[in-house]
Amino acid sequence: MYPQPPHIPPQEHPRLLIRSQDIPALREKRTKPEMKQVWERLTEFSRIDINDAYSSESPGDVYLIEASALMYVLDGDEEAGQRAKQLALHSLTKSFNASYQDISRSIGRLMLAGAVVYDWCRELISDEERRFMIGHFKRLALLLECGYPPNKEGSIVGHTSEWMLMRDLLGTGIAIYDEDPEMYNLAAGRLYAEMVPPRNFFYPSGWHHQGDNYGSYRYQAELYATWIMDRMGAGNPFDASQERVGYQWIYTRRPDGKLLRDGDSDNPLYAEHEYIRLFPLVYLMAGSYYGNPYFLDQQFREFQSIPDMYVFHAFLFYNADVAPRPVQELPQTRYFGSPMGIMIARTGWDTGMDRSSGTVVAEMRIGEYQYNNHQHLDAGAFQLYYKGYLAIDSGIYKGSSGKYHSPHNKYYFKRSIAYNTVLVYDPEELKHYPYVKDGGLTWPNVNDGGQRWPNEGRPPLSLEELLGKDFKRGEVLAHGFGPDPVQPDYSYLKGDITAAYSDKMKQFQRSFLFLNFKDDTHPAALIVFDRVVSARADFRKYWLLHSVEEPQIAEEAGRTVISRSEDGYSGQLINDTLLPEGGNRDIVAVGGPGQEYWVFGTNFVNDFPSTKEQGAWRIEVSPREPAEQNYFLNVMQVKEIGGPPALPTERIDTGDLVGARINDWIVLFGKSGERLRGPLTVSVSGLAGGSQGAGSFQCVIADLAAGRWSVETEGRRETRDVTEAAGVLHLTGVTADVRLTLQAEVSEEGK
Repeated sequence: MYPQPPHIPPQEHPRLLIRSQDIPALREKRTKPEMKQVWERLTEFSRIDINDAYSSESPGDVYLIEASALMYVLDGDEEAGQRAKQLALHSLTKSFNASYQDISRSIGRLMLAGAVVYDWCRELISDEERRFMIGHFKRLALLLECGYPPNKEGSIVGHTSEWMLMRDLLGTGIAIYDEDPEMYNLAAGRLYAEMVPPRNFFYPSGWHHQGDNYGSYRYQAELYATWIMDRMGAGNPFDASQERVGYQWIYTRRPDGKLLRDGDSDNPLYAEHEYIRLFPLVYLMAGSYYGNPYFLDQQFREFQSIPDMYVFHAFLFYNADVAPRPVQELPQTRYFGSPMGIMIARTGWDTGMDRSSGTVVAEMRIGEYQYNNHQHLDAGAFQLYYKGYLAIDSGIYKGSSGKYHSPHNKYYFKRSIAYNTVLVYDPEELKHYPYVKDGGLTWPNVNDGGQRWPNEGRPPLSLEELLGKDFKRGEVLAHGFGPDPVQPDYSYLKGDITAAYSDKMKQFQRSFLFLNFKDDTHPAALIVFDRVVSARADFRKYWLLHSVEEPQIAEEAGRTVISRSEDGYSGQLINDTLLPEGGNRDIVAVGGPGQEYWVFGTNFVNDFPSTKEQGAWRIEVSPREPAEQNYFLNVMQVKEIGGPPALPTERIDTGDLVGARINDWIVLFGKSGERLRGPLTVSVSGLAGGSQGAGSFQCVIADLAAGRWSVETEGRRETRDVTEAAGVLHLTGVTADVRLTLQAEVSEEGK
């Protein structure tokens, strides 16, 4: 069914999760202070009388099996080994209702615990008992969602992409390989053939496409395959860039202890006054395997104690030789590259539960590939946090209509209308896309004006399908930050998101520029510039900005004020819409009772009172006059409610360039959508100075061709290099008009 795996289990025992050479370090680990509580609980589990193992007060039988086997393999405690064997022989005969939701997780964990006994207590088990255990391993395997042979579902998303194959079948197969190699050959064969390639494709981005909850859950499952195969002696089956994914949830950690939202989130993630914890072994496994000190710092920050179901594996995997280092040492901006294309920019590293923290966190997303399942149609979206969740991802995976495939989930929460991106409304779109499918489920589509479902909503089953069908939805065109790589003043990302839409969209390019003012009263701003070209002029365009509380709009001035004044928060976002211009724009608020999740005439209601973070409002910015091409330019700054007045902003248009001034910054973007080759003039004449003094500015000019540029101002000339990756020129101390001339362009071969 699958190719023979490139590695087979060695002819020795133990070989599942540990080898003989690991045992001295495990014995030593018992003395480590950070493992004290874990070891005490394992010892307690191993001493529970076998007659009490199935009482309602006893911990799960799986925990007792694993702990007793551990005492045997570490110290040769034969009584513990016999206890482990008897518990395993009894528990493996359990009956399960295979139709019960998510029962595969319990079945698989029992299989793995039995496999540990089979491997570690081998000399205590007779040939007849081995045959008995193998029979029940295969009986249980038949109940798993992936089936046995394990050929159901896809290899990228879905439940099969979690524990069933990458931990439970794989581990059990290693244990029984000498007597029956079938299970290992099937599980490892599929792992190497179908599961490793797509992960090696997206791991270099450092971002898991399944989001803040399912992404971390599946990443932990993938780390099991890494540990199991490496401990067996086969090395890491995945690319070493797997390590980078752990940074995703460090960078998206808000100073109030929550996370920026991403995809379906099935934790109590947004319950008030709770620190959001990932799955308990994510950072312990990744940090210990890759020797990453920041991951272990995050591990101990999130978990002062490990839940019972994880203590056994925490003890096995923890690497006491890796000394934690504070995440505060990390750069404040991180680019999560292709094939995702996301940038997170921060102004600090307050990572506790401080709602008064002055740290700003911004997400700028292009989103190059769409994997479906728990991923949403949110290419081009942004989020912004400052003393509260201000520019939000709206909707929620909880509540009266929040579960998977509920009306709220499939018609609002997963759709582009729930995100801070752009809609183009084609009233005839449903004639071309009447249905959405996911596996065997089919439901009528809804026209939210947003992005299309690739593959009619079905997830890709393999890397070949991901690359060969219509799952690509965007491309990063430029990215960069600086000038200081650790505490950058600016962070820039640009992408083309045309492919995320149907043919109603001719072109959609979005540029983000985040400015860290390093000022407590006016800490940061996010500038978003869009070039949107629709297939027809009469397709109405909507620029969206979602919020928790009702926005206050001064339409004539083009200003929207969003506050987060409840639940102990005190942040405020001021958005100045500079394009479309005043005579050609409508800014309207949508939301409130009965319209919280409004999709062109229908409210996909969902009640979840435990938090307000699902939002209830948005603004829609639209040009009044029909046109195929429109520009949107919005400048969002954050400050504290009741603090000093917002900084003034103004639009700057030089013909080839358009942008904004805020504070002592001038930010300019190319209007054509192409890299500019000049000559160009940046005029500062008549502009009021910012905080650094009258007429003195910092300038960021984007969309420049790569090469060496001449910069002339006040009779002085210097040359500056512009990289292909960023296409950005950053100038400081600008007090007079600047003329830019491209002297030497980088050739295609040199890019």
